[in-house]
Amino acid sequence: MQKRVIVLDYLRGIAAVAVAFGHFHFILETKVPNINSHSILYNLTEFYPFIAVHVFFLISGFVVPKSYEDDGSIQKFFIKRIFRIYPSYVIVLIATTLVTNLFTMEPFIGTRQFIANLLFLQDLLDSKAIIPVAWTLLIEWKFYFLVPILSLSTKTAGKLSSAFYLLPPSTKSSSIFTYFACSGFVFSWCLIPIDLIRYIDTKIHILAVLCNILTDQSPHLLIVLLGTVLAKGYLELWSRKTTTIVSLITITAIFFAFFRLYLKYEPSEVSFIHLNSFIWAFCIFNFAYVLRAKIPYISFFKWLGDISYSLYVMHLTLGKYVLFSIIYYIPNYPTSAVCITLCFCLLVSHFIHILIETRFIRYAKNLTA
Repeated sequence: MQKRVIVLDYLRGIAAVAVAFGHFHFILETKVPNINSHSILYNLTEFYPFIAVHVFFLISGFVVPKSYEDDGSIQKFFIKRIFRIYPSYVIVLIATTLVTNLFTMEPFIGTRQFIANLLFLQDLLDSKAIIPVAWTLLIEWKFYFLVPILSLSTKTAGKLSSAFYLLPPSTKSSSIFTYFACSGFVFSWCLIPIDLIRYIDTKIHILAVLCNILTDQSPHLLIVLLGTVLAKGYLELWSRKTTTIVSLITITAIFFAFFRLYLKYEPSEVSFIHLNSFIWAFCIFNFAYVLRAKIPYISFFKWLGDISYSLYVMHLTLGKYVLFSIIYYIPNYPTSAVCITLCFCLLVSHFIHILIETRFIRYAKNLTA
């Protein structure tokens, strides 16, 4: 991947719009009385947010390790990640806190909750998320800490592999070894017995909370790692046979991890919704990448990809209040209200991207040059 894969930007943008559209319809259905938002369009997009999130995960697994290798150091990598993730997130976090505390009747957001969300420790500190979609960012950050291991030098990984009599030292074998080390570590999270977590909870509550977090996030993080496998295959770093075998092993692990999640919250259809969505996301991602050369450059979709992160982070914070205001005046046209709200969020996201994101990304590049 010597040059940017534009089709992945297209997928990001479409996925962000799908998440926002699905969330807005869900808000109407659950929060606004006497509103029936079940249009044909809604029925078609009910599960799109789940599919879109898994597309995000696959894209991250595909592009982030290559970004780390291009940076050449852990320090540069994390500086760029921080300046990419935090600016928009912090702006939305502050705005949500101020609006919630000053203008709404929702529960007050205190200092402890704000700091927990600022440091992405809301789950560990048992604090409510201020930005609901931030749960995906928690998974992203865990993956960022695995990326340096995935990109261990051939010499280092080869020595480890040989020490365990697994594979002879080579570029491909070292890459496979580090991948299975990371994915095996993540997969082991879903194997933590529920009874053991309950027992730990009686002794050390915060450790039990951590075990619960790891168990719940295991299948999603495995999806991100699957994106890394696809990158190895499509960039011809691994052979087609190796990529197919490792992909099948990882997909089997994802299925099992989601099944364990189903058993943990017995019975909950959410894990099966995620599983179905993963299958769709996997097919969409591969289909788009294989046909990337035949997909023309479309500036609108490229623009959606550019603003996708800011739209994803802020759409619930701002969108729900805009949606409530619009639906008050046109209660009989819920889909129109959703579309107007979505257009407004796209406009705001554009300015966030231009005024905040691009400047911090440019600053990070200068800082690590």
